[in-house]
Amino acid sequence: MEKVRQLEFFMTIEDERLFCQRIREFNPKIVFLSTIPSTESDIDARLFESTANSPGFAFSIVNFDLVSKKELSKRYTKYGDYYHFVKVARGQMQFLRSHPDIYEPQHLQYGRIADSYDSEDEEDKKWKNKVYSILRKSGYRVHWYYTNPEGKPEIKTKAESGIIALPNAIRNYNGKNGCFMCHDRAKFVGGDTTIEDLK
Repeated sequence: MEKVRQLEFFMTIEDERLFCQRIREFNPKIVFLSTIPSTESDIDARLFESTANSPGFAFSIVNFDLVSKKELSKRYTKYGDYYHFVKVARGQMQFLRSHPDIYEPQHLQYGRIADSYDSEDEEDKKWKNKVYSILRKSGYRVHWYYTNPEGKPEIKTKAESGIIALPNAIRNYNGKNGCFMCHDRAKFVGGDTTIEDLK
């Protein structure tokens, strides 16, 4: 039976470097494949040791213990001149990076890791679990900053589930400088931020 899951996050480029370093310390055979549709079919030109080394926004975390480079190079669909490489498969997880908000670029919009795996495939499940574990251990929970029905700002006491913020994102998008972590239009801050800090 196939399992599908995801975890959302806030990361700056500095956070990406930290996250990718910790992933490769766990397993140096894990690399990052740019999956932005393009005319580039050469896998080697699309592979990076860190997402921070690429200007793209969409990647696949690839475990070369479970998929060969030759097999990976065939995992695409071609539309016209553009190659669309697979993002999620055995030995692959999707990574969509955080990015500045389109309308309010001082804010950081969330990114996401997503995957699927066959519940019987222990080898694939194990490394994907480890990637999620590294992400959770590298980051902190975030809290919703909102306006209550009386029009006053509040910070929700309970941390948001399913969203992690890494250290540099927490420091630079804590609301104190007018810059927030955003999930669409919802704003988030770190757990040690108070309403007094935001006045």
